[in-house]
Amino acid sequence: MSEKPKTILVSPLEWGLGHTVRVVTFIRDAIRDGHQVILASDGVSLDFLRYRFPDLPWVRMPFYSVRYPDDGRFFRKLIPQGAGILRSIRKNHKQVAEIVEKYQVTDIISDHRYGLYHKDVHSVFITNQLWLKAPVGWSFGEGLVYLLHRMALRKFSEIWIADFEGTPNISGKLTHPPRLPEQARFIGPVSRFQQVVAVKPDNAESADILALISGPEPQRTLLEEKLKNRFIRDGHKALIFRGIPPSSPGEIPATVHEGPVTLTDHASDEHLLWYILEAREIFCRPGNSTLCDLISLGKSATLIPTPGQTEQEYVAQHLQEQGLFTVCKQDAL
Repeated sequence: MSEKPKTILVSPLEWGLGHTVRVVTFIRDAIRDGHQVILASDGVSLDFLRYRFPDLPWVRMPFYSVRYPDDGRFFRKLIPQGAGILRSIRKNHKQVAEIVEKYQVTDIISDHRYGLYHKDVHSVFITNQLWLKAPVGWSFGEGLVYLLHRMALRKFSEIWIADFEGTPNISGKLTHPPRLPEQARFIGPVSRFQQVVAVKPDNAESADILALISGPEPQRTLLEEKLKNRFIRDGHKALIFRGIPPSSPGEIPATVHEGPVTLTDHASDEHLLWYILEAREIFCRPGNSTLCDLISLGKSATLIPTPGQTEQEYVAQHLQEQGLFTVCKQDAL
């Protein structure tokens, strides 16, 4: 970034917390360099950002509330919702024009928000998925989908790819398609724990097992229940982070105990880092932000892909083949 102060609009997609967690580093760096940051999102994503940066101005920017199935048939459930998603992208684009004019925005950082571009503003699109994976039996259409995806991304000034360039890498073909967009570049894994020092919470004890639960409902709750019941049955001392940030900056995250299992809604970066470093075994979704955190810390985990989410299933298999992580299907827990 230049020395001249900028006004930067930062907006992550609110499907779970993965996209939201990933922009923390960019927000923190922008504030450190003296730039003004405006937050824009909705739901738990906006709650997280307001909790993490309570002094920053924010704008509520809703997106289409995707309905996720509880039977793993994500692709079939998503297709009928396509029209609603496109309408939300257009609404976001219209709202961006209003925000740019009101706040004199000079730069936009979008994490998978396709409507967040402006013809007069430098706009960045952050992604870990250029090549979109189709379910088994539909892979013949992936090339055409990628062509359409590249056309949609032409509206952005830059594309930042959250992965290593070349091999080994985190996301395989998802971030290394046959031909990259001209404005794309690799920025490496993005972890919110960069420049964070682990701090032990008061009276905290390390757990044998740590579970990091994230992602959209109802699959987030289904995984939480499955893991909790397994840990209670086996008598394992476990800590489950539920990935539910407080709805207001001053609210204290809830913590409950069920037998040997402790469930807590949220934690600061410093405290969460301490628990991750202390954990003997970790369970989590193979979301890009979580993987970047673990890889940057040299930690492995058992990956549990969200049923029906082809990109998570592909990435989990890709990492297991490299010998870096193990994989367990949710139904096999």
